[in-house]
Amino acid sequence: MDRLETIKKPLADDFREYERFMRGALRSESGYVSEIMEYIISSRGKGIRPMLVFLCAGIHSRVGIGKRAYLAAMLIEMIHNASLVHDDVVDCSDTRHGKPTVHNRWNAKVSVLAGDYILAKAFTVGMQSAQFDIVSYVTNGISELAEGELIQNDNHFRHDIDREKYFEVIFKKTAMLLGISCGVGALASGANMTVTGIARQIGLNLGMAFQIKDDLLDYAPQEQTGKSSCADLKEGKITLPLIAVLEACDDDERAAILAKVERVASEPELVAEIAEVVRSRGGMEAAEAVMHDYLDRARGIIDTYPDSEYKRSLAELCDYIGAREY
Repeated sequence: MDRLETIKKPLADDFREYERFMRGALRSESGYVSEIMEYIISSRGKGIRPMLVFLCAGIHSRVGIGKRAYLAAMLIEMIHNASLVHDDVVDCSDTRHGKPTVHNRWNAKVSVLAGDYILAKAFTVGMQSAQFDIVSYVTNGISELAEGELIQNDNHFRHDIDREKYFEVIFKKTAMLLGISCGVGALASGANMTVTGIARQIGLNLGMAFQIKDDLLDYAPQEQTGKSSCADLKEGKITLPLIAVLEACDDDERAAILAKVERVASEPELVAEIAEVVRSRGGMEAAEAVMHDYLDRARGIIDTYPDSEYKRSLAELCDYIGAREY
């Protein structure tokens, strides 16, 4: 059993029930649509977001994790997966989690429509459930997610990207949804808004750490992660490891590095040069220190909860996020 499965062990029964609930929510009378939905569902990632919903629901519940938490997890995971299906079209990505993307397997039109279908089905189920507090809580984060992606797109090959703008992007495009995952888990178990807000802070900190770790892993070799090494650099995205180096440079060094970043589209060999600068000038270590600071903030809140198997798994998830290698 790998580390993530160990963390999920207290949730095994709930994940089985949730899987049935989610597949039922996306069911279609059309065999063609069902094939696409099954492909997307089977291509999901690690399940961090529903895990956070269930762990925070378990921590705050006296009667166990129930259908309100399943609904919350389904809404969040489907928003996330719809955004990924759309992102893969925008980014022209050929693979995700080792499988061809939807637009690669079918085409871009199918990919966009499939993402729209997922959102429509998810919120139809949400509204029909009459759990309006859950639906409202989750939907409030959708615009932040889209705004984060738009800002990141605007920052491609921009010289004025700095730590503050980087944090704004990752807060909106990653941390917000993890924060909602923790908060809505507490809400699903009947927690008041003050308690829900505290739980939400756990997810926000974990989300910031998760994205920084992703940006660190972008510099890892493809054999380790299964993804193209330095994919962000190739797309002109400047992330925290490089920002940390740029902050320590004088004006001339900074201008020289940014000039190379501007030319990577036409001179791909520059990617290796920039990556070596990041590794040799302490960019990786600086970004990792920030990541651990966010993880420590999350742990500080988790430590305030009474002991339970859910609390222990949530603390272990912090360690997993910081240590993962892909």
